[in-house]
Amino acid sequence: MTGPGLCARCQHARRIVSGKGSEFWRCSLSERVAGWPKYPRLPVLRCRGYAEGEPS
Repeated sequence: MTGPGLCARCQHARRIVSGKGSEFWRCSLSERVAGWPKYPRLPVLRCRGYAEGEPS
């Protein structure tokens, strides 16, 4: 499995693990920006909304 890329170091990201152990990364910018992907395709290598910080 590849890592999440920039999401691993972005304050807008949130790691979600399903009951079956699948891992997803959710972007909180999707709540404020129309058309922003809620679950971006991984790994994210470039992102206009990237903000360095700890994911929630």
